[in-house]
Amino acid sequence: MDMDFTGRTEAFIRAVSQLSFSFTGVIYNPLDYARGMYYRYEDLALRDSCDVLFMGMNPGPDGMVQTGVPFGSRQMVRDYLGLEGPVGRPETEHPRRPVTGFAGTRNEASGTAFWSMIRSRYPDVRDFFSFATVQNFIPLCFITTGQRCVNVTPDKLPAKERRALEDLSLDYIGYIARRCGARRAVGIGAYACSQLVRLGCFSKVVRIMHPSPINPASRHVWAGCGREVISQLEEEGIF
Repeated sequence: MDMDFTGRTEAFIRAVSQLSFSFTGVIYNPLDYARGMYYRYEDLALRDSCDVLFMGMNPGPDGMVQTGVPFGSRQMVRDYLGLEGPVGRPETEHPRRPVTGFAGTRNEASGTAFWSMIRSRYPDVRDFFSFATVQNFIPLCFITTGQRCVNVTPDKLPAKERRALEDLSLDYIGYIARRCGARRAVGIGAYACSQLVRLGCFSKVVRIMHPSPINPASRHVWAGCGREVISQLEEEGIF
């Protein structure tokens, strides 16, 4: 990855680390402790010229938190993206969600669903990355302590704290969009879609349903390696 991208990413990591949150659980920033894998992913996924930017909300505890890759289900990162390597450890870890990198056995359901959909349409991931990239908007994962161990999404943060984090993330994702020349965008879920619209640099923004396993509707939409999602993206001219 070139020095400009590395410099912007390191500045983003520093800026995010200086934010203060009233959240009392554990906060993971895989761009920090898993930066080596994140840069390896971007070497593959961020070309100088790509037309479409897919964007999710933030890292999942069994996905990017473990691998440093957006929607980073371990199995899909290894088998489809062809990436694997050491992942560092954050200073503070959740006792029920430790960072074990590729040594762990849990696979993020939403990441498995998303990349399975891409693989179904593009068996060779290089064909997909020839025109598209996949990024996350917010770099942080928030997990409550206690019995329930809830993954708190960024839209649930207090408004002032959320806006400060969103402003930094908008600046960074806007840089990525300009760097690769993306003219169209796909928001994976309502929140990501709203932020892409807010960015205001795309000629077209398409929303697809987030492949969350806790949403009964998504199980149908994403069934069969995301056949309905593929059809939607073909109709929209994305695929």
